[in-house]
Amino acid sequence: MNDQLFIDGHDNGPKIAIIAGEASGDLLGAALIQALLQRFPNAQFSGVAGHKMLAAGARTIEPMETLAVGGIVEVVKHLPKLLKLRKRLVKAISSERPDLLITIDAPDFNIGLAKRIKRIGIPTLHYVSPSIWAWRPERIKQIRKAVSHILLILPFEEKIYQEQGIPATYVGHPLADLMPVTVNQIQVREILNLSSKEVVVAMLPGSRQREVLVMAEIFIKTALLLAQQYSKIVLLIPFISRETRNIFENEIWRLNAQHLNWRLMFGHAHEAMTASDAVLLASGTAALEAMLAKKPVVVAYKISPFTYRMVKRKFLLPYVSLPNIIAGRFIVPEFLQDEATPENLALALSNYLADKALSANLSGVFEEHHRSLQCDGAERAAEAVTKLIKKALVC
Repeated sequence: MNDQLFIDGHDNGPKIAIIAGEASGDLLGAALIQALLQRFPNAQFSGVAGHKMLAAGARTIEPMETLAVGGIVEVVKHLPKLLKLRKRLVKAISSERPDLLITIDAPDFNIGLAKRIKRIGIPTLHYVSPSIWAWRPERIKQIRKAVSHILLILPFEEKIYQEQGIPATYVGHPLADLMPVTVNQIQVREILNLSSKEVVVAMLPGSRQREVLVMAEIFIKTALLLAQQYSKIVLLIPFISRETRNIFENEIWRLNAQHLNWRLMFGHAHEAMTASDAVLLASGTAALEAMLAKKPVVVAYKISPFTYRMVKRKFLLPYVSLPNIIAGRFIVPEFLQDEATPENLALALSNYLADKALSANLSGVFEEHHRSLQCDGAERAAEAVTKLIKKALVC
């Protein structure tokens, strides 16, 4: 693949190298690109981008899925390819000298990249703080060396960076701006051809192939248990790629679960959640999306035992999902590792489906947190980026 980042002969406009590592970063990057193009219509964006960033106008020299690996064991297995990609990016960025490097999430890859680029005099901006308040707080020392500025999506993070003398801006979460505070389940169900009387559960087994390989069997067995209680249950399963869908669909046939009412979808995770009565998902940004959709959510996750033992020792919080982290307490159930069993997940979902008052109370809590995250995030992020660009152009 061609390693040239930017198109020669483009009308004068800032050149911005931009690197996203997974679906959530792709969403943030696309919203930021759109906001920046309002300010700099001739700007060029190039690096590692997903489908949404490509649609917004970015170019990519490598599929975003290359960075979509997680867990110590998984990263080690892909390390040669990741190091080769980082070397290519450092070479291309050093050669073409963009006005700014924007890295989005994927800190284990991006912070190391940003450190090398900042060292050669190109300003760097990282979007989304690593979870230094949850585990591995020592990473803030590397962040200080790597970034010129950092954009934060959670309100309590700003104080941490201010105390460390690292330039930071709280911008809120663009998802909180994109998703309406009041959801219209009836309207979305009509679009999806679902009746208001059907029991609907959305299941999101992960955006990475590795995640789906691990979680598919557990989620399908959970669905089989739920179907014993709700014979006409509808199961909405949104995927971000053909590969993840194939993994899940093959598992449905292997477990003889094809008789259930599966709705396998490409994209449309927001719609699937909005139409549902409850959501089961692999931990990640999807948990925040479920909160913003005001849907009762059950979080499950499994990684390799070795990775889990390594990271658990460094946990600073008793919870891992964003709804609980934002609330500062357990408000949604989490089932990790050996606790992530079909029996546990089915019981937790059944509790929501059977207790409408529980779901309604949770929806009220979610609405309160939704409003706290609404800051016109993409615009605030674009404003911070604009200041860095103008400073770089003056220098």
